[in-house]
Amino acid sequence: MVDELDELRGTVRDLVDSWGHVPTCDAWMRGLDREFTRELARRGLIGLTWPVPLGGGRSNLARLVVTEELLRAGAPVGAHWIADRQIGPAIVRNGSPELRAAILPGIAAGELTFCLGMSETEAGSDLASVRTRAVRDGDGWRVTGSKIWTTGAHHATHAYVLARTGDTDDKHAGLTEFVLDMAAPGVTVRPIEDLGGEHHFNEVLFDQVFVPGDRVIGAEGDGWRQVTEQLSFERGGMERVLSTYPLLAGLLDRPLDRPLDSTAAPALGALAARLLTLRELACRVAEAMDAGRAPAGEAAVLKYLGTTFERDVVDVARTVTEEVAALRGDGFAGLLAQAQLAAPGFTIRGGTDEMLLTVVSRQAPPPEIGEIGRMADDVLASATDTLATAEDLGWTAVGVPESAGGSGGGFADLAELVRAAARHAHAVPLAEIAVARSLTGTPSVAAVAEDLTVTGGRVRAVADVGWPDHHGSVLLVGRDVAARVDLSEVTVRRWRGLAGQPRATLDCAGAPAQVVAVPAGDDPAARLTVLRAHTALGAVEGACRLTREHVTSRRQFGRPLNRLQAVAHRLAEMECLRVLLEVAASAAVGLEPARVAAAAALVDQVAGTVARLAHQLHGAMGITRESALHRYTTLLWSTRDEIGPARRWATRLHGITCAGEDTLWRAVTTRPEGR
Repeated sequence: MVDELDELRGTVRDLVDSWGHVPTCDAWMRGLDREFTRELARRGLIGLTWPVPLGGGRSNLARLVVTEELLRAGAPVGAHWIADRQIGPAIVRNGSPELRAAILPGIAAGELTFCLGMSETEAGSDLASVRTRAVRDGDGWRVTGSKIWTTGAHHATHAYVLARTGDTDDKHAGLTEFVLDMAAPGVTVRPIEDLGGEHHFNEVLFDQVFVPGDRVIGAEGDGWRQVTEQLSFERGGMERVLSTYPLLAGLLDRPLDRPLDSTAAPALGALAARLLTLRELACRVAEAMDAGRAPAGEAAVLKYLGTTFERDVVDVARTVTEEVAALRGDGFAGLLAQAQLAAPGFTIRGGTDEMLLTVVSRQAPPPEIGEIGRMADDVLASATDTLATAEDLGWTAVGVPESAGGSGGGFADLAELVRAAARHAHAVPLAEIAVARSLTGTPSVAAVAEDLTVTGGRVRAVADVGWPDHHGSVLLVGRDVAARVDLSEVTVRRWRGLAGQPRATLDCAGAPAQVVAVPAGDDPAARLTVLRAHTALGAVEGACRLTREHVTSRRQFGRPLNRLQAVAHRLAEMECLRVLLEVAASAAVGLEPARVAAAAALVDQVAGTVARLAHQLHGAMGITRESALHRYTTLLWSTRDEIGPARRWATRLHGITCAGEDTLWRAVTTRPEGR
């Protein structure tokens, strides 16, 4: 599969490199080159996911590879993008054999161009309120009404049109999807200029336009079900993340005589953390579609987080450079202008942020919890002494081979257990004990010491450690060295973390130590960081669950709090961030340095925002110990402190991934181990 995807990626790059186009931001909306589209078609790169007889037979993951390479290059793909992304798949799923035969070959050949006739003046986000009507006329239909903000209608050969075909009190019923010929009598296209004075929006008027009966997509009246399914295709792709990627590439490949601001490293590293994670989320959406699902919730999360990311690229570009956007300019200044003028539309088109949050509030993807995590949940639900239970069951020895006195299993299993403990708000040193035991085989607690040096059996380091007195000794771990110190030999300043757990700062100024061998290729500090990211994830899951229960059961103004849109949207924001951290933390289990740094950098953002929103939604109850919320939020804050500031991790990730655009792209498109 990997070789097949690499070959496909190479095919796209060869075409892009040979074409000689000028990269643009938002190219999938604004760039149109019919001959480029035809060349893509000749190479079999349109309709990849369709049935084999139609020239497809590939996965949605394969299509993602093709589209992300085109977006990376800012290629002129507007002639086929909408048709390939959602109209073709909709016809494959729901169209009649006659409709498939009439339309799909033309799309696959790059000859048919589609626009989307969805939004209307009085039916934008409220799509089910469309007023365009279709009435029967012999063996066909007459369509009358109007659509607005219709991208590319002035270039399109055909339109997808959502129209009302029945009268009912339920606005979601009686809707039907049509394929309409834009050259048919009665179609009028009126241009609408955007912020930059460009013409890609249109108003489209239909005056008794005849549509043959075999141009209906699916069943009459089933349009709402079909259109919500179709929106998964529209919202679940990388075009909701990479619209401004050419601008980001311009930041990474700067001429030496135009250096970036001193704040660039952490800012670009923070963007890289989000991009790596969003791309993995997009892969999971593609895999869900390959499995036959319509992942509406996951796609809504991706679009909400993705369009925020591509907008933030513009803000970072303005912050770390001194260049000024130049309307229709060349080079970086031109890209900055394109991106800045397009950015207000990112969080509107394809579903506004508010509509996406409504979708997430109703269809939030549930946490992906494995068998071990579910088993741990069952145990922890009734445990009174969590750490004693964990040690009795051998959880602190998971990841250590049974032949070495451990419990067997792998690092991913240990991460599931750590996450489960936090999901039940248990602040225990499961991660610290397990990492120490994996290296020494004996009880101790591990602590990261960034400046650890060992010379002649003596150690120099300053480190913060949790639960220092649990076994009387601490294992200090660096990137490739570890040393065990006795507390009686070092200066100890004891204190407590925000979750109430015992902590201490150790000053090891030449203290005697037992040097512990670190196996080649192992990075115990990275393992501890990833386990802490899973602690944060578990605490986020617990905070989301508790908040959801509160706003569902708590009534104000005569109804449950979650019936208030503002409340539902804040809860949905929490769920989006939960998904983001879940993807980042699970991707880091393979311990690739970029993935570890990305997960660590994201903990800060997620922990702070989730805790703030959870307390806000709980109201006064949430800032007291009458509610269990404090057990989750203090654990979140404490874990965030243990991992360290996001700026440090983002700067580290910048050093790993941002040596140039090629370096970043290679990191982004390399999937985590095990995926």
